[in-house]
Amino acid sequence: MLLEADVVVQVLLRERLRITALAAGVLRDTHGADDIFQQVVLAALEHRSEFRDSGHLLAWSLRAARHRAVDACRLRQTRVLPDEVLDLLESPDTDVTDGSWSDRVEALHRCLAELTPSARGLLQLRYGEGLSAVDVARRLSRTADAVYQSLSRLHRGLRECVEKRLVGGAVRGT
Repeated sequence: MLLEADVVVQVLLRERLRITALAAGVLRDTHGADDIFQQVVLAALEHRSEFRDSGHLLAWSLRAARHRAVDACRLRQTRVLPDEVLDLLESPDTDVTDGSWSDRVEALHRCLAELTPSARGLLQLRYGEGLSAVDVARRLSRTADAVYQSLSRLHRGLRECVEKRLVGGAVRGT
C-alpha cells in the first residue's frame, strides 16, 4: 500500500515531538534533533511506497531518527547511550497519543523555568553541553560528589514538580 505524501507528513508532524525527543535524547542537541527530524521526513517521503500503514511509518521513523542520531554522535566523537536505553526510547508501543507526552513536556518546561539560574546552569553544563559530572565539577570548582548530589536533588525536584502539575490537569497556569 502506498501512503500518500500528505498522510506521511501528517503522521510525522503528529509524532514530531516523539521523534525529535528520541533524537535529542541520543544527540543531546535540540538543533541537531530538529535537523534529524527534517531528514527523516524527507527520507520517509522518498520511501513512502515501502510503508504498509502509519504504524509501520512511525516505527521506521523512530528507527531512522535513532540511527541518524547515533551516526551524528560518532561523527562528533561523543558517547552514545546504551542499546537498552535506545530501545526504550524508540519503542513504538509506548502510547503517547493521549496527550500525556506533550502535557509532561509542557509541565517540565514550566518546572525548568522556575529553577534558579545556578540550577539551570548546572543542567545546561551536564545535559546541554553533555559534560560528565566530573567535568562539571571541575568547571565549577566543586567536588564530583557535590555535583552528583545537586543533580540528584534537581532530578527529584523536577520529577515532583512535573507530577504535581499533571495531577488534576494542572499543567497550565499553576
